[in-house]
Amino acid sequence: MGGSVRDYLLQRESKDHDIATSANPDVICKIFPHSITVGKQFGVIKVPVEGTSHILEIATFRRDEEYRDHRHPKGVKFGDPEEDALRRDFTVNALFYDPKTSRILDTVDGVTDLRAKVLRIIGDPMARFKEDALRLLRAVRFTTTLGFEMTPETAEAVKAKAKLITAVSAERIRDELNLMWIGPRPAAALELLSKLSLLKYIMPEVEALKTEGDTFKKTLKALEVLTKQCPGRPATLVWGLILHDVGKPSVVKTGDVAINYAAHELEGAKVARSLAARFKMTRSESDRISDLVENHLKFKEAFKMREATLERFVREPYFSELLSLHKADAVASDGNLAFYEFCASRFQEYQNSSAVDSKLITGSDLIQLGLHPGKEFSEILRVVEDLAFEKKLTSKDQALEFVVKNYVK
Repeated sequence: MGGSVRDYLLQRESKDHDIATSANPDVICKIFPHSITVGKQFGVIKVPVEGTSHILEIATFRRDEEYRDHRHPKGVKFGDPEEDALRRDFTVNALFYDPKTSRILDTVDGVTDLRAKVLRIIGDPMARFKEDALRLLRAVRFTTTLGFEMTPETAEAVKAKAKLITAVSAERIRDELNLMWIGPRPAAALELLSKLSLLKYIMPEVEALKTEGDTFKKTLKALEVLTKQCPGRPATLVWGLILHDVGKPSVVKTGDVAINYAAHELEGAKVARSLAARFKMTRSESDRISDLVENHLKFKEAFKMREATLERFVREPYFSELLSLHKADAVASDGNLAFYEFCASRFQEYQNSSAVDSKLITGSDLIQLGLHPGKEFSEILRVVEDLAFEKKLTSKDQALEFVVKNYVK
């Protein structure tokens, strides 16, 4: 039912296959004794597939009662396939496949819309988005990932009810956005989010890029470039690209544009961390995204970097993602790929070589030399690491000798 039938007709791979039935939850539980009954009150039973990690969702045909909090119905009443189809969001998601007769059950003209490549909400658009505000984001996601056009009535309702998206949990918003970012048309998704007034409520920091000349348009262009060069890109890379210039509106307000623009990546990294916290991302995701934002301008310093600094730069975690971000940004702006090619070459050398062990000594070695733990430790270890990167120190013995000569009194 639903998305899996839609994807089958579109000849797209589908990961989720759900089942709808006239059998009530008690009957389903008797048939499958090991069922998970968390959603039983809403007519949904989850059945673990023996021998696998998959869980099959089986739902009884139902209709929703009155909705509360713009997200959840107070309850459900069991019904028939026609009623069940009417409770779904879009016509192309309300299709059923009957395995007994091998036919498609379509009571909302979903097949017609599928052929026309249009996304149409079922019923009164204003009322349906008011019922469940998550449908606002799903409308954008399905439109852009399927390559469809939203019907005018559906689009007008999304824009009119956009503010209701604030009633949706941060986690659900994040998950919908992640699906858009790894989908086939993330730039179109971001642009549509803004056009339909959703972006200003979920990410005002990104919407503010429109106040900085062509910054928003350049971000969209860079996102299109990234989509082509990284088909299997992780969502964190897309977040990094979308947010890479997000510090500009903030720093410009503080004073001299020329001076502050040079530091917009630092402000952007702060904004990225704040946004990651708001969307309840993991610590790892937050670090990854903010690092991409903070370091995206370092490429322009590459030709002037000390050897140790350059070596440390190409060893940054997620440097391959940083390279991809920089390339997309460069292509979308001045087209200068000199910094990219230089750093990509050095990164390739690092990957292909038996890299120099930059950690020739540790804090324990310094203690054995009679030095006392303190902030000087990190300075000594960094100096030794720099010299190792520059191949001036190549063994532990040489490193210890250098420390004794320069730091042990």
